[in-house]
Amino acid sequence: MTLISDIESIKSLRNEFLNDFVIKSDLTSILTEASDNNFLNSIRIHKYLTSTALIGKVKTARFLESIELTEKTTIKQLSEANIRKIASFVSELWF
Repeated sequence: MTLISDIESIKSLRNEFLNDFVIKSDLTSILTEASDNNFLNSIRIHKYLTSTALIGKVKTARFLESIELTEKTTIKQLSEANIRKIASFVSELWF
């Protein structure tokens, strides 16, 4: 593979990951797996949660601040406790 095709493949993977977000998904396992994936773990959690416009940007930012994270926090920076809190936050929006 060439560098350009590698970059396009990674970009496609990241876009697919962002666009596949749904509120009723199993965020705990998705974020845990993404944190181990070097192509996905640099995505900001705020961008992941808000890219599909299912969750508002301000609401998400306020929630992240409440658990001492910022809009710039990346998936690889999340602890297991953070992942559980985020999954709980999103599941509460559904019900």
